[in-house]
Amino acid sequence: MPFVLLGDSSAMTVGVLERQATIGAQLAGMLASRLECAVELEVLARAGATTAGLGRQVGSVTGRTTPGVAFILIGGNDVMLPAPVSRSAVRLGRCVRELRGAGWEVVVGACADIGAAPSLRRAAAVVASVRSRGLARLQSAAVLAAGGRVVALETDAFRRRPAQLYCPDGFHPSAEGYRVYLRLADSAVAGAGEAWLRRSAAESRAGAPAPGARRGEPLDAAVPAGAGRTPV
Repeated sequence: MPFVLLGDSSAMTVGVLERQATIGAQLAGMLASRLECAVELEVLARAGATTAGLGRQVGSVTGRTTPGVAFILIGGNDVMLPAPVSRSAVRLGRCVRELRGAGWEVVVGACADIGAAPSLRRAAAVVASVRSRGLARLQSAAVLAAGGRVVALETDAFRRRPAQLYCPDGFHPSAEGYRVYLRLADSAVAGAGEAWLRRSAAESRAGAPAPGARRGEPLDAAVPAGAGRTPV
């Protein structure tokens, strides 16, 4: 099963040095174990990415012949820009719709509370929190309307335990912080994987090529241990 991570530095797991601790590797391992199938992991996310640039990542995915599961983490950089968050949500909805139209199962982690980051000054943090929550609500509506699945990533855990849940830069999560995201997201990602597996079985019974039967450029195979290629 192809599994891709799209979005910004949070999808890349910036702040974590061990590959096996990255979001991509852990989710790929979970999918491989739960679905009992090979999972091909690719991380196309880019640090600093905004929703305006997400379309380029999506375009590199939809041009392939084999759909799978896409997990998107995007929005933190949009929150920090002087632009309406509604525009970002509309763009995200279009990207999800494009992926769904190409046969992909899509899960989106709605914007976390960027204002909780200890590196932000108080005034900036207050504004960032308001914009984060507004964007998360709009993202959720846009993703659901486009046929995707949504995971709410806002939690007060990051405000209660900043020393443990943020890495030394005070902005990106630590390995433990990313594990909070994983606990919130793994059920939705597993559900998307199960939907892919059901579609694969139905297409196989109908005589159509099952997802994964045709491949273009090979990707790394993920096994239950959580192996995968992650540009961190």
